[in-house]
This record gives sequence, structure tokens and C-alpha cells, in this order.
Amino acid sequence: MAPGLSAPGLSVEDLSWGHTLPGSGWRQLFRSFSLTCPRGQFLVLIGSNGSGKSTLLNLVAGTLPAASGRIHLGGRPLHRLRDHQRARWIGRVMQNPLEGTCPGLTVAENLRLAERRHRPAFLAGGALLGALGGLHPDGADRRRYRELLGDLGLPLADRLDEPVGQLSGGQRQTLSLVMATLGSPDLLLLDEHTAALDPRAEATVIELTNRLIRQLGTTALMVTHSLEQALGHGDRLVMLHDGRPIGDWSAAEREALDPPSLRAMYGAATVKEAPCTVHDGSPAP
Repeated sequence: MAPGLSAPGLSVEDLSWGHTLPGSGWRQLFRSFSLTCPRGQFLVLIGSNGSGKSTLLNLVAGTLPAASGRIHLGGRPLHRLRDHQRARWIGRVMQNPLEGTCPGLTVAENLRLAERRHRPAFLAGGALLGALGGLHPDGADRRRYRELLGDLGLPLADRLDEPVGQLSGGQRQTLSLVMATLGSPDLLLLDEHTAALDPRAEATVIELTNRLIRQLGTTALMVTHSLEQALGHGDRLVMLHDGRPIGDWSAAEREALDPPSLRAMYGAATVKEAPCTVHDGSPAP
């Protein structure tokens, strides 16, 4: 845990969720799952495919509805809100660089849209036309964006009028990360956000990720398949298997780990316990 962390920023309590299987049957992935992240903690999630990493982010963001359980962020009961309402306090970056930006809009217009996302009027039903009416940034906005990107050392500061569709995948993911952190969200969700990038772009994005999280002091959950990233970043490392935490290490405890030891834990967990599946097509009790 990083020094100075205090009250919980994210609290997940007794979360349950499952899904149907192809053909028939049911898989109960999460059973009374709980996780607490103090405010400002940078938590890295790892685990084999199907362990529940991305699903957990979707449940927190509200893009998947939980069957039961409670999710609080800064004391707010997120489980009572729809996904577009939760977005006021949550920033998110997806694996695909094409998903986080609007290709037909310029860099400046994308940043403007991201700023408006955190406003209550933008999130209210039927407010889309009003939001789009204020989409075009004025001179003050453009100066602010240029300064922001310049302070971060990003060459995009000189490309504010360029359509985002003309940027490389790495540049678009960099912009997605900046957009997700505009407005200083209480929670940042990073779903394998460097997996589709070449090594050079990956290094740029992960370095920027660390810098923005530290500058903002936001709580962050990062899903990654890169064991090198998992061992080198964040305040805490959690390994999931079949919807359960099977390892939870602080940054100091993580120093005793290496990629082979983590892979061995993956293998041991897979051999020890098969996924919980009920074959009659109904949810497990």
C-alpha cells in the first residue's frame, strides 16, 4: 500500500455474477466477492483467461449488472446507478485504441467531449444535443489543451486540429488515457490498455499511466497479462482465479516474486480447481 492512503476509495462487497455457457449450463464466476482499495491505491489485477479480471471492471463500471452485492466509490453507492451515471466519477481505457476516441473529431474536440462527460447535464437523459452543441473548443480551451499535452511531453500538443482517425494506435491510446483522466476521476479502470501496442508505444503509455495516477492521486485498477508490468508497477498486486483472489501482495511483498513463480501459481490453481459450473442451465445457489 502506498504511503498516506486513508479511507477506502473503492469498496466491493458480496458481489455475485454468473453467465450462461454456450449450448446450455451456467457458470457462477463471482460468489460473494469482496475487495477494498484505499483512496489513491494503484492496484494491478492478473490471472489466467476467464479468471474474472475484465468482468470485475465491467461490474464496477456498470456495463455488466451484478446479480447481487454492493459497490461504493468514495462513499457513493454505485450499485444503485446505471453505467452512464457512474461515468461521472470513473475514467476508463479499453484494450483497443480505437474504442476510446472519436476518429472523425479532432484531438481538441475529443478532449472537449471528455471534459463534458463528467458534467451532470451531459449525463442526464436527453441532454446529448445540448452536449454536442458545446463540443467545439474555444480559444481558452485550446490553450489549456495545448498546455496540458505539452506539460505531459506529448507531441499531440501541436496536432489539436488533426482528426484522431489519422493518429497511430499508440497516439490514440495516449489520447484515450489523457481523456480518461480529465476532470480527475475518483477511479481509473485500465483494461489491458497496452496489450495492442508495439513495445515502444507500450512503454510510453505505461509511463504516462504511472505519472497521471501519481499526479491525480486517483484510485486505479489495471488489468494486464504482462507479468513484467505486474511486477514493476502499482502499489498492490492481486491474482484472480475463477472469480476468487488467490494472491494479494503489497509492492514490498511483490519484490519476492518473479514471472516463473507467478506462472506456477496459475498452473497450480488451474489443476487444483475447475471452474464452478452447473449443467442444468440454472444459476448456482
